[in-house]
Amino acid sequence: MRLHPDKRADGSYLPSYETAERDDEAQRAACAAVEAISGWLRPEDALKLYELAFHSPGPILEIGCYRGKSSVLMARALRDAANPAPLVSVDVDPVALAAAATAAGRHDVADRVVYVRGSAAALFRAVPGLRPRLVFVDGDHSLEGARRDLAQLGPRVPAGGLLLMHDYHDARNADPAEPALGVVQAVAESWMARDCAFGGVFGCSALFRRDRGGPDPGDAPAPILDLVIRDPVRLQFLQRVRWPLGRRLRALRGRRAG
Repeated sequence: MRLHPDKRADGSYLPSYETAERDDEAQRAACAAVEAISGWLRPEDALKLYELAFHSPGPILEIGCYRGKSSVLMARALRDAANPAPLVSVDVDPVALAAAATAAGRHDVADRVVYVRGSAAALFRAVPGLRPRLVFVDGDHSLEGARRDLAQLGPRVPAGGLLLMHDYHDARNADPAEPALGVVQAVAESWMARDCAFGGVFGCSALFRRDRGGPDPGDAPAPILDLVIRDPVRLQFLQRVRWPLGRRLRALRGRRAG
């Protein structure tokens, strides 16, 4: 992977991966296909996001889905690449999530993305083993909101993980009269300033690669989300008691027979 550390003022698109697997036509087609979905992705943002998802080993995490433009685009990239990497999109707005899920269905990628209502903090509490290798940070762009999301990502993004920060390349970040944008300051004050290499500006997004710190991707078990509590009581009994007991009894009989 190639970083473009000197690319700070020019928002044009440049590839970060130069491989034979990259299909420019499929990339352009996917970006054109999601154009009708409401959102604020610039063409260069979209091209970069598709490219990163296409090559990501996963898991992929999106913070902030709005109407699903970016999550559908990444899901299409995964499908085009025959890439099984899991994609999770988290948002606190149920209306946004419903619109995003509808868009994913219309683009035939509903099976490639999991939409989660809640904050990044809630997601990591529910799935503590999640180690995202690509994160698109596009939630609350205020200083406080960006700080909050980056604080959650610090202990969980492993070395080699990529972060694409939306609205980083926006002059309003430096305007005290625009409290809604504080992405640049949040990054400068966070672990990213110490641990990440700058990879260039594409559209209004900035790419970073974590080169130091973070967890070992293998230091936690595979993410398991336990939703048995949402099943009827009878089914909970079967899943928590009867079926595990049956497995243990069968294993015990097998040892005795041997």
